[in-house]
Amino acid sequence: MNKYGIYILFFLLITGEVSLAQQTTSSPYSRFGMGDLNSQFSSVFNSLGGGGYAINDSKIINPFSPASYSSYQSNSFLFSTGINNETIDIQSLTDNQTVNNLSLSHILFGFPLTKKIGSSFGIIPFSSIGYSMQNRDDIFGADMLYDGDGGISKVYFGSSLELHQNLSVGANASYLFGGLNRRKRLVFDDETIFNSRSNSLINIKGIYYEFGAVFSKKIDDNNSRVSISLNTSNNTDLNAKRTNLVETFEYSGTNEIVKDTFVNSVEKGSMILPKYTNVGLAYSLDKWLFVFDYSTQNWSDYELFEESDSLINSQRISGGLQYTPDISSVNQFYKRCHYRVGLALNTTPLQINNTQLEDKSISFGIGIPIKKNKSTYDISLILGQRGTTSNNLLKENYVKIGLSMSFEGIWFVKQKYN
Repeated sequence: MNKYGIYILFFLLITGEVSLAQQTTSSPYSRFGMGDLNSQFSSVFNSLGGGGYAINDSKIINPFSPASYSSYQSNSFLFSTGINNETIDIQSLTDNQTVNNLSLSHILFGFPLTKKIGSSFGIIPFSSIGYSMQNRDDIFGADMLYDGDGGISKVYFGSSLELHQNLSVGANASYLFGGLNRRKRLVFDDETIFNSRSNSLINIKGIYYEFGAVFSKKIDDNNSRVSISLNTSNNTDLNAKRTNLVETFEYSGTNEIVKDTFVNSVEKGSMILPKYTNVGLAYSLDKWLFVFDYSTQNWSDYELFEESDSLINSQRISGGLQYTPDISSVNQFYKRCHYRVGLALNTTPLQINNTQLEDKSISFGIGIPIKKNKSTYDISLILGQRGTTSNNLLKENYVKIGLSMSFEGIWFVKQKYN
């Protein structure tokens, strides 16, 4: 790779840091905790049910399994990026609303350091909030408005070591950063009464470590291979700074004129990000790849300024299937493509009105390899549902479309000219 290529990749990483820090959701449920957690990024994994922790492929960057980096081939360089578009139909017993959100999904790099050591770095959205709601209080003749935006991004660097031809271990060191902004307004019908508004901006930053291991073994002579992965983290204290502002105001046309400020404070504290554990299984046989994944996270340990937000432990189960008719086909393009389908069931950390919210989805996808420039374009489609209209809750029917591009190049090899 020449120096201009390195400059371009560095530019993509910096601009991606700005883009990924923006809002990536429009769900009312993102008002709780850290917001909506990002469990999906590349269309490869999205179309397999959002799992694939045990995928140990030399041409795929898998940051959710740091032990996989040692599978990269010598002198190779991998790059992957993509976008996701989410459309949500939000339903209550009396109303419904449709919202849409387009965002950059990831910027990832992977490369070998030695024959048995590989590394990866990149940036991924970690969580996001984005909501706007309104309640009416007829007794006091007032509207209560709630809205929020912002998110937390994850910049990581990881390495893995092949301890044995069948066993690798690895770790990620990540820097989490971003801001979560939540606002409330109380607006009275009576113009002689001052309205009130409050704003809480929480800035988060800190280092976060993840550890993993992958066992991968060829079973027989029919290109059959089984891989098992285990990944985990510890409870992590992140630095938090909260800026609170409470004011009264009145309207002058559409402008809000501040009348008095009651609170204008800054406080420092911490956020406890709870540990997670996930296990994955991948089994490949000739043209087929099957993946199964299970993950759990101890959200009951979550705290922000020593408040738990009443979150409970979450679990996620997913499975996926990939079929590739003939990866080496020359004349029949469709035979080189990867066809994917997946299912997922997630019991989320949100328990509202004594109801733990479930998130269930089905996914489809296709991977289109381009031999000429060693790139692959992956497209994913996820159809899912979260929540329920029972117990005065909201039900979200969502459609997520993802497009990812990955590229394999040569790492620091000088070209020869005649």
